[in-house]
Amino acid sequence: MRLRVVIDRIEDGQLAVLEIEGISGDFIWPVEFLPEGVHDGSILDFTIEDNPEAEASQREKMQKLQDELLERTRRMEDR
Repeated sequence: MRLRVVIDRIEDGQLAVLEIEGISGDFIWPVEFLPEGVHDGSILDFTIEDNPEAEASQREKMQKLQDELLERTRRMEDR
C-alpha cells in the first residue's frame, strides 16, 4: 500500500504535521524519521508492506518467552 503524504507544517523543528491523501485528520510524525531536507509542502510517498519474515521471528521470540515463563511457574509450583 502506498500513501501520498503532504507535510502541512513542521513544529519546533521536531514534529511534522502530515496530511495523508484520502484520510481525514492530521497525523503527527517525528521529523527525525523523515528524509533530510523536508519542509512545509513537501510531498512524500509512504509504502506499507507486509513482512512475514519479521512476523515469524517475532512469533518465535514471543513463544520462547512464554515457554520460559511457563517453565518458571512450574518450577515455583514444584517447590
